[in-house]
Amino acid sequence: MAWSWSEKAADALNNWFTPSMPAVKNYVDRGNLDRTIMREFAQRGRQVLVYGPTGAGKTSMVLDNLKKLEKSHGTKSVRVTMSNKTTIESFIADVAGRLHLSRVVQRIQTNEDGVQAEAKAGLRWFSLRAEVQSQSTNQNITEQYMGIDDFAILEEVLFKRNTVLIVDDMENLSVEADGLRIRLAEIAKNMSDDAVNYEDSYAKIVFVGIAETAKELWHDVQSLRSRLATIAVPYLNETESKLIIKTGWDNAKLKSSERQIDKTVYISTGIGKVLHELGRNAGYAALDENSQTMKDKYITDAIQEVFAVNELEYRSRLDKAKNKTSTKTTVRNYVLYAMANSEENTMTTQGILSAVNELRNGKEMSSSSLSPVLTKLKGPALEILTSDDRNYWHFSDPMFKAYVREHKDELLLKKAEG
Repeated sequence: MAWSWSEKAADALNNWFTPSMPAVKNYVDRGNLDRTIMREFAQRGRQVLVYGPTGAGKTSMVLDNLKKLEKSHGTKSVRVTMSNKTTIESFIADVAGRLHLSRVVQRIQTNEDGVQAEAKAGLRWFSLRAEVQSQSTNQNITEQYMGIDDFAILEEVLFKRNTVLIVDDMENLSVEADGLRIRLAEIAKNMSDDAVNYEDSYAKIVFVGIAETAKELWHDVQSLRSRLATIAVPYLNETESKLIIKTGWDNAKLKSSERQIDKTVYISTGIGKVLHELGRNAGYAALDENSQTMKDKYITDAIQEVFAVNELEYRSRLDKAKNKTSTKTTVRNYVLYAMANSEENTMTTQGILSAVNELRNGKEMSSSSLSPVLTKLKGPALEILTSDDRNYWHFSDPMFKAYVREHKDELLLKKAEG
């Protein structure tokens, strides 16, 4: 039975917009970033950390470029995701399972002072599947790795299988998991040193996390620093975001205007998850009305749906930050407006000051007058802004920036005075 247009469109929306998983089909080339990461992947013995804010598309970038590495160098890859419950034991079990290997702890019985006890004798990782073929006998044989340390065995497996291990969401590791992070830093350092012994293998560790991840890894194993490429991934820019929305809607055969694409992209603030969710939900709204033409209402409804889960919290935070008098628009409102409206995710104090003075119709204020406002927005009562140092500022929650963008006009409703 042939699919109807709406069924094909729904399938396309689900394939091209993936807010709950990395973008695979609808990944857009990110220019120099992609070229840089691919060059690092193609270096034997080079370990890589890809870091950036949540929703910037780090994992999508890693997976897309590893596909290219697979085509050019025959590599494979496995991905494990860290959580606050991950331990050394659970990590080893997870990665062994994803490599389709069984792990056996070989033990021997000993008697000591009349008390029976178990002592570890060694480890064995093996595959029950016939994956390796003997050239001499032309028969399939069982793959086996033996040793006394799981991480040494893992290193051998990765090299011999020409496999890249992706360790995702490193920032989720708990304080109690320091031992695991240290072991991961050690194996990464060892793989750089031992790559010379595997001439045809591009095996490596690719860490995915936030900026703090690099500092933690370097602290654990200082010699890893020279062996680890660190690549920062920012949020999607306007051009990249537009291409994602247009590609998804075009593949669902939905007609849209440039203005509608701009509206969707603007609200997303470059956050991949939000962009994909808006694109998909607006498309769903069109299908619900059996329309092949995108309407403004569909986009508005999709925006409201995205923010619905945080509406009470975000509304409360915005109301607390806004001016509560009826006589004027405060500097605090101007700061929120300027930062939400900016295409840059981080603004300098001087940049904020210039934008605020422009909104004040040239009524100049000094940086010393702006400083208390920024401190207030950063403080424990609001926690809306954060700063890497005293000169660079951004929203502590990028989703809240998107929310302020959607409600920015209300920040300028009062007549500015003085």
